[in-house]
Amino acid sequence: MATLALVTMTTGVRVATESPATLTVRLYNTSGIPADELDTARGAADAILRDTGLDIRFRECARTTDPCAETLNRFEVVVRIIDAPQFNATLHPEAYGVTYIVKETNRGWLATVFSDRIDAAAARVGVDAGTLLGRVMAHEVGHLLLGIDYHGEAGVMRAEWPDERLNRDGDEWRFSMLEAERMQRVLSAL
Repeated sequence: MATLALVTMTTGVRVATESPATLTVRLYNTSGIPADELDTARGAADAILRDTGLDIRFRECARTTDPCAETLNRFEVVVRIIDAPQFNATLHPEAYGVTYIVKETNRGWLATVFSDRIDAAAARVGVDAGTLLGRVMAHEVGHLLLGIDYHGEAGVMRAEWPDERLNRDGDEWRFSMLEAERMQRVLSAL
């Protein structure tokens, strides 16, 4: 069973309100995930996040194509894809990702997802690795907007991601309407 940082009931209803700004996700693929798997991950994360009514833009940052050298603006976050550090006593051994949150604001700008752990889980349960990577990315972006201690009872923001849920579809991987509304409020207040 894997643990992630995630709380409320989910619905399959897209929130109808418009987001006041585009949230740009700078994506750093330092694990060398193949392009087709990364495209699948981006598509899965994009669908989950857009279902909340947020306007999302993924920006692939790489040395040769787009170095993303300018300072982050207030409507940008970073998701970096790395292999999990082998010797880190503070990192839960089954975590698929972590977020770095400023304690005073309960918001953050940096999320890290562990491609090696995600790939292993995907192979173990027979789910597409790119799809699972995208779900983890959406979850961690959710933490950047909802806070580090926030976890839902169901949906993409649940805390526990047991193997038997990883290959399910539908509402298992959505934000609740309350989470979506809260994420929109946070983005509009930035």
